Amino acid sequence: MDKYLRDYAEPMIAALDGLPDEPHWENVVVIPACNEEPAFLRSPPPSGGRSLMILVINESPAAARVVSMRNRALAEAVQTRFVPVWQAAADQGLSLWRDPLASRDVLLLDRFSAGRQLPAGGGVGLARKTGADLALSLIRQQRVRSRWIHCSDADVQLPETYFSCVAGLADGARDHSALVYPFSHVAAGSGGADDSLVFMATQLYELALRYYVAGLRFARSPYAFHTIGSSMAVNALHYAKVRGFPRREAGEDFYLLNKLAKVGPVLELAAGPDCAAIAITSRRSDRVPFGTGAAVNRITALADPLGGYRYYHPAVFGLLKSWLESLPAIWRSGSTDLTVGLLTGQTDDHRQKERQRVLIEILRTMRTEQALEHAFRQSNDFGQFTRQLHTWFDAFRTLKLIHALRDTCLPCVSYAGLQADPAFRILLTTDPDLSAFHQRLPTLPVGGSLHNERQPRCGSHTNKDTVEDICNA
Repeated sequence: MDKYLRDYAEPMIAALDGLPDEPHWENVVVIPACNEEPAFLRSPPPSGGRSLMILVINESPAAARVVSMRNRALAEAVQTRFVPVWQAAADQGLSLWRDPLASRDVLLLDRFSAGRQLPAGGGVGLARKTGADLALSLIRQQRVRSRWIHCSDADVQLPETYFSCVAGLADGARDHSALVYPFSHVAAGSGGADDSLVFMATQLYELALRYYVAGLRFARSPYAFHTIGSSMAVNALHYAKVRGFPRREAGEDFYLLNKLAKVGPVLELAAGPDCAAIAITSRRSDRVPFGTGAAVNRITALADPLGGYRYYHPAVFGLLKSWLESLPAIWRSGSTDLTVGLLTGQTDDHRQKERQRVLIEILRTMRTEQALEHAFRQSNDFGQFTRQLHTWFDAFRTLKLIHALRDTCLPCVSYAGLQADPAFRILLTTDPDLSAFHQRLPTLPVGGSLHNERQPRCGSHTNKDTVEDICNA
């Protein structure tokens, strides 16, 4: 942590040197906010003491006037509702405010005023990193007692169990690099026609998220977890090990969790009475170029949202599973020949044979044989070998493989095609999370065939379509 704070943290952490000795906090949550209403400043969940919200109000120099006005209004709402405690030097834009109505303080960082705005290309990733770096510094100073840097967003309603379910984790959870909270999208607004359309679009997108993670679980991928920035908490030590959030306009949550999974397991918290799901408001959004809000914009713009939105073909997860399950055979063979594990014990299904051949060609194109050669050199046993391979074949390369399969032999399918596919039905019976969400879905009319034209692209699993764009580049 000391090395990270010295060499890699954002310079803003130096402003904390003037912070008064008191108070101390039990927990900390980081929220980047751009173009947001102040309603999310509602009373926080119980924390077993005082909690701290690090609020990073941010915008770029190119922000529209209405965005700047709403950011100023949000800052003014903090200054009106809360009691001032401390302010850093005028040029640093950092101040501490006490909530007179709850056991909570707000550390407000101004990254929206002229001269303090985020640089081009920084976006929400830099806003999250700055807030998380401030949180890490306070944890290192023992000003925050919990080791978890909670991350959320302004469109989220945190449940009463938000802090307590983490405090109740067994000591073994200390080795986890990150926690992922259960989540659910909820309808917003008055229930009018547009609100209903937005909620339906969000449900279609949430199905894509849960379906993708269920597919990864089926394939036994170590990257089978949700990557939504508003529903995670990061172990402070592991955050420092991977050098914090990437400074990206979006996709920062996916890339951070991808790095974290390589230095410690990511734990998905199970929903229940002691760990209620966080509620994410369904809405359109242009705050970032991709993500749930942007996906909702695209889905609602389709002439037929239900028929036009596409999902990955279920067979891609079967092929992913074949590749991951081939590693023991490859290790035993001592060879980098991919056919050893993938074409052994062949099926009589000619279509499946062809798909396996395509899979092998894609893996070769991804330079998998070179990665296997490196893993053999670095490994004395099978455990080391698989760790080497899973570090290389990470969440990003997993998605890249799935996109290559989509583009060569397994085009995306519609909602109707997904419902009709036997492989998807198997996932519904074996994955409790996907099954529970599917049962909550409203009854939607289905129709059409399994193999639909490929025009709109599949829904992205990560809540961040930047990953998909990179793979298609």
